[in-house]
Amino acid sequence: MIKIGLVGIVAAFLGLYIRKERPEFGILIGIFAGVFIFTYGVAQIEVIVGFVEKIMGYLPVKQEYLWAILKMLGIAYVAEFASTICKDSGYSSIGGQIEMFARLSIVVLSLPGLSYLLDVVEELL
Repeated sequence: MIKIGLVGIVAAFLGLYIRKERPEFGILIGIFAGVFIFTYGVAQIEVIVGFVEKIMGYLPVKQEYLWAILKMLGIAYVAEFASTICKDSGYSSIGGQIEMFARLSIVVLSLPGLSYLLDVVEELL
């Protein structure tokens, strides 16, 4: 986390310094730093996927529900990354649309789990 924090701080200061002279390079520095941090985030997601695969054998839950949760996590992470880049580049409306699409995608992925939950509640009643 310290490495990522330092990369972010250095990129922010470098971007502020360069933005005075060449604004387009300031934006590029922010994008490159974001991609660098994004790749480290993906590595963390791989650790989470490995852990979920390990516990899938212990839980009496269908695997597709756990995979749906991981997909939701991935959608949220990618959408936040893309939305922030758009907003930092001055395209906040596009960033907002990305966030809205991500929310809708997460709702769609959660529908089978919600349906299963309602079936369980119906059986109990």
